[in-house]
Formats: sequence, C-alpha cells, structure tokens
Amino acid sequence: MTRKSPDEKIMIPYLRKLTREHRQLNRLIDTTKSAIARDELKALKRLRLRLKDKIVALQRHYYGRGLTG
Repeated sequence: MTRKSPDEKIMIPYLRKLTREHRQLNRLIDTTKSAIARDELKALKRLRLRLKDKIVALQRHYYGRGLTG
C-alpha cells in the first residue's frame, strides 16, 4: 500500500468535488437547453469547460495523466 502525500489527501477529495460539479453542470445543460436563454447556456458551457480544464490540469500535475472514474 502506498502512502499518500498531504497534497494528495487534499487533492483527491477536491478532484472528486470538481468532477461532481462538472457532472451536475452536464445534467443541467442537457435537461434545460430549451428552457434557458442562449447566453445563459453559453455561460454554463464555459463554466463546465473551465471545471474540466481544472480537473485535467490537477490530474496531470498529481498523476501525470488523467484519472478514470
């Protein structure tokens, strides 16, 4: 069993939180496309992309590659 560094102990839950937020945004965007204004949809998509970029950057920094799951 490998020991996790203090950074990893903090980052793993943070990555999970970001991933949950990203999934929630996906669901929100998919279910409300017709109900919201185009500008709002674009803003949600930009937020989703920023979250995804942050997740990937953190995964690469801590693991050298993206995580699955």
